[in-house]
Amino acid sequence: MELPLADLELVHALQIAPRASWSQLAAALGRHPTTLAARWDRLRTDGRAWVTGHLGISGTQGCSTFIGVECRPGRRSEVLERLCAAAEINTVEEAARAWDIRLTVLTRSWQQMARAVLPLVRADPAILRAQVNVVTRLYATASNWRLDVLTPEQQRRVATLRLETLRKRGATPSRFGEMTAVLQRDGRATAAEIARTTRTHPTTAARQLRQALETGLITLRCELAQEHSGYPVSCQWYVRVPPAQLEAAVRYLRSYRTLRLCASTTGDTNLTFQLWLRTPGDIFDVEAGLQTAAPGAQVVESDVGVRTYKRMGWMLREDSTATGEVVVQPQGAGPQGTASGQAAPERNDGAHQYGWPGSPHSYAATAARTGP
Repeated sequence: MELPLADLELVHALQIAPRASWSQLAAALGRHPTTLAARWDRLRTDGRAWVTGHLGISGTQGCSTFIGVECRPGRRSEVLERLCAAAEINTVEEAARAWDIRLTVLTRSWQQMARAVLPLVRADPAILRAQVNVVTRLYATASNWRLDVLTPEQQRRVATLRLETLRKRGATPSRFGEMTAVLQRDGRATAAEIARTTRTHPTTAARQLRQALETGLITLRCELAQEHSGYPVSCQWYVRVPPAQLEAAVRYLRSYRTLRLCASTTGDTNLTFQLWLRTPGDIFDVEAGLQTAAPGAQVVESDVGVRTYKRMGWMLREDSTATGEVVVQPQGAGPQGTASGQAAPERNDGAHQYGWPGSPHSYAATAARTGP
């Protein structure tokens, strides 16, 4: 069920400016700050919307990898449970086509991916095989997708509140890992809240937070439970595009406001993208438009998502709402090798809300066996 218009307007505003204050947003939207704060508290408590932060990926920093997993017959459920429990894996989606499960992994480097994540996947006895595609160029992510409910003037006013990536990356903040963990749980956490967790002065925390956001070390996004977005169908494509037509293909795909992923990758195909759509019938229209924009494009696979179990560490229920449980990604060393803290998975009250109560392979049980 799609959210009421007033809720969607607030989510749209936070997609544009995730950390804008309620007073700033009130002025831009013509609402009262208290009303917006109460509305957001309700949406977040219900798990229908949330703001989260994660490791920033760009052409000069970080590594983004997609892994397709095929499970042994009858063992998909236990694999899903273990992969959801793995803090190193950001997103876990059940697929409908060639692969049983799709994984998204963000790491500081390919070396970290190869040494910390791939062995974890390959060692699982219930996984038959896995295919790895490494992003070579990232054109759009879920932090870029937008609803279409604010007026152009409202969007313009809210856009002035957005903190843009303004400068090149310098020294990594000393408490980068701990700060990222706080922002993964709540991308709107205040500098004072970050300071308490990182044991730094609020002024220092504010400065380091601004540095991390302005340099793209951390990316923020406002997420919305898909079944409440008005776009309940998720589809990911794997396409071969002639290099000379790649720019035109990307330009066409960027015309979709609900584009949540667009990237060049290694592997049998050289372009993958994901859209949220209103109906399965929209898939045909997307492919027809792509063929017009890039006549040489060949769709190798189009995969409709069945269910997302974990999205950027946030555990989701079957209805796509967040449980409130966040599996915090360990940061280890900062992006330039600077030591920083690690955070263990956070287990709030209400564990097992995402679908496997009492299972011996459940997240809580796995965490208890393996430790943080």
